[in-house]
Amino acid sequence: MKTLSSDTHRKAEQFQIGLIRKATIFRRLQMVVSLSKTTRQLSWQGICERYPEETLDARIQRFVSLLYKDASLARRIRDLVKEKGGR
Repeated sequence: MKTLSSDTHRKAEQFQIGLIRKATIFRRLQMVVSLSKTTRQLSWQGICERYPEETLDARIQRFVSLLYKDASLARRIRDLVKEKGGR
């Protein structure tokens, strides 16, 4: 099998893939959810660090645009949150 990661030794990668294959579906889903959560947290942290002068609303709009690749969706979500009294 060809190595998928250029920074991981082939045997270590094969061991990791073996562990994933042996994991239950529930455990695999837990790992996916954890990875997604961590990615969102790091994205939010990066936006806050890169744009500290922006308002919270502007950062939320930027974050939603990043997640969904859709600025108009981000504006609609921001407006819905405001309507519901969230901000």
